Amino acid sequence: MSDKCIRSVPAAAMACFQDLSDFERGVPIGARDMGHSISEVAMKFGFSRTTISRVYREYRVTSKTSNFRHRSGRKKDLENTGPLTSVANP
Repeated sequence: MSDKCIRSVPAAAMACFQDLSDFERGVPIGARDMGHSISEVAMKFGFSRTTISRVYREYRVTSKTSNFRHRSGRKKDLENTGPLTSVANP
């Protein structure tokens, strides 16, 4: 275990892997990089060990922490739109 202290952050409830914000994904990565075990990080921050493992594995493989799942939906087609016009001033 590292001599550095992990500061507790209140966790409202155990979040699912996909529901974590970018900040919440960065917390376990930073703690793991400091040398803390998955179990220590899970107990301190209130995430499940599975969530910590998945976030850290995703970071090691892709070097990304953000979750692009929340940006799903229809993509905007900017090329086929016309010039912007004001409806208030015809």
